[in-house]
Amino acid sequence: MTAEPTGYFGSESSEQPPRAGWPSGRTLTITLIVVNTLATIHVVWFYVYCVISYMDISRYEVGMERMPFQARLLMQMPLRFAHSSPFFIFLAKVLSWTTTWLPRYASQEDVMEAAVGLIGVAAAGLVARDMYRRRSRTRLLSAFVYPIALLMVACSYCLVSSAFFRYVYDLPSLGLFSLGLYVIYRKYSPILFAAVFVVATINRETSLFLLYFFVTSACVVDNRVVWRRALQFRTAATTILLAAFWLGWSFWVSHHFAGRPTERLNRIAPNIVTLFFPFVWPQLAGVAAYTLPFLVLFRKRIHDQELRLWFNVLPLWFAFMFRFGLLVEIRLYGELIPILACCTALLAEDYLIAAVSRHTAPEEASAIPVSS
Repeated sequence: MTAEPTGYFGSESSEQPPRAGWPSGRTLTITLIVVNTLATIHVVWFYVYCVISYMDISRYEVGMERMPFQARLLMQMPLRFAHSSPFFIFLAKVLSWTTTWLPRYASQEDVMEAAVGLIGVAAAGLVARDMYRRRSRTRLLSAFVYPIALLMVACSYCLVSSAFFRYVYDLPSLGLFSLGLYVIYRKYSPILFAAVFVVATINRETSLFLLYFFVTSACVVDNRVVWRRALQFRTAATTILLAAFWLGWSFWVSHHFAGRPTERLNRIAPNIVTLFFPFVWPQLAGVAAYTLPFLVLFRKRIHDQELRLWFNVLPLWFAFMFRFGLLVEIRLYGELIPILACCTALLAEDYLIAAVSRHTAPEEASAIPVSS
């Protein structure tokens, strides 16, 4: 087993001397971090500043927004805090002075939403990269996983023409779901997973899918699926308790906000109509930055058993959204971005290695760095 590389680029460490004509690994790493940070800030601020909020934030802060949006409570307290915080009020005023670039007034709630969204998007990209590095044979594309995830975020949340709306809980949900996946595949304590699950559930009910990932991950041993491990006490007890919490929380918020107007409707009929409306097909294809058809076609090339089981959640996720969401809102698949970005990088790496093997001499092909 070789030492794990510390650099962003493949298996080259930032400590190794650069090859002729190449900048040092440390320079490349710093450049990549700076560029990724700037790109993330730009995408998040575009989302917060330019995409229209479907929710009435002032009503959400006081608990009077429509259902099911009001039931997603996690962001209520941060927005209340920002509304009366002198610091956030000052930041909003500073941003509003720069009218050449920000012609619309920026509120203190916008600043808070952008700060939380920045953490969520960065978490998704970093988890996707870490997931890839743990499963890749060569880590050749380590430098590209974060940009792939960021591109998927931009396509899912910003580059839409129909239903061009944002929801204050979406990017926090992306970050919390990514953190949940990280805790699962890193095999951390069930207590830590439970803490992430509880917070994610208060934010949005799609946290329920984390239980699927938790159970399937527990059933993978040495890249083999052993389903009886789902019945082990550690796995079964954690799953049952968290499922009970999810049901209890869902019942409580539904009862507590029962008097609010609701948009919680059966979406099957409008979704069927959407599928036969050609003008929305380009947007529907934009899930995961237009990579989803290729990921489905080449899914059998995903060699990691855990990742393949996770990818197989797509039909269940689609069925859930077909019933409760609008398919044209491709943001509904946003929580899966870390998994889809990782799969994209792994399949691209597999293709590149196969191409090198076909077009180079055996001794040259064997020079591809491999680390475990």
